[in-house]
Amino acid sequence: MKERKQDKLPNQDLLNHQPLSVLSLGEYSSELSEVPHSHDAYMLMLVQETKGGDNLIDFRRYSLQAGRLFFVRPGQAHQRQSRQEQGILVSFSEEFLQTTGTNAHDVLVLFGSLYQHPYLDLPPQLLHTVEQLAHLMQLELQKPSPDRAILSRYLFILLRYLLLESVDIIKQLTPPRHSERLFQLSHLVEKHFREHQPITFYATALAITPKHLNSLCREYLQTTVADMQHDRLLLESKRLLYFSSLSVKEIAFELGFEDASYFVRFFKRLTNTTPMQFRLGGSESTTLAAENPAT
Repeated sequence: MKERKQDKLPNQDLLNHQPLSVLSLGEYSSELSEVPHSHDAYMLMLVQETKGGDNLIDFRRYSLQAGRLFFVRPGQAHQRQSRQEQGILVSFSEEFLQTTGTNAHDVLVLFGSLYQHPYLDLPPQLLHTVEQLAHLMQLELQKPSPDRAILSRYLFILLRYLLLESVDIIKQLTPPRHSERLFQLSHLVEKHFREHQPITFYATALAITPKHLNSLCREYLQTTVADMQHDRLLLESKRLLYFSSLSVKEIAFELGFEDASYFVRFFKRLTNTTPMQFRLGGSESTTLAAENPAT
């Protein structure tokens, strides 16, 4: 098989070779913030004050609002279309996250966006708690030799508070016995979307019938298993079209399509444009409105 060289999204380094960083959103300045880019770290972006603007995550547009905390995971396409806001950026590496003891399921709940909203609108008391924890991290990081154990505990506590808030919201939407299966499904789709597996593959893995699985998806996520796979394939195709030099044929092969013409029809059916038109259309054509989350 011929080896292909693939370009990557421009990377915005928030950590500066450190495992954890806490930055002021208003003071942090980078040209990359205004164009699509990625991070090699997890990022919590808390908006405290804003004059308006949008936060774009994986080609979906979310308004910047005071008290809103965004979750951005490594590799996601990210872009801020305003830098007039005040807030806090907490960034941390995968390795440092592991020191907190936060398990993979909890990370998926926070950063997986299963319910299509990569943010929390924090109630006043939780907002105050998050600000206090970020301040404690900043104080520790300013020391000549910051104590990683203390920083790890602060991060664990911060993520725990956010997790509890997320779980409370999810409980209002989905009974726990079903939400667990839906998160497992999301993980499986992320792992296997390039394989174009039938619904029976996922149903068997989750030990339920295909009919029941699709019923759960329709009732609680307003989608189907097939649509979840298609959405993930579409997202990856947009990333590759916009940020790589791969040809349309190579992208089709990369995403498991045996025929490039079928990939073109698939892309056009979901976007009303061809892959090449999308690639040439610039950043405005890559965004979708996303201000109607499930919550």
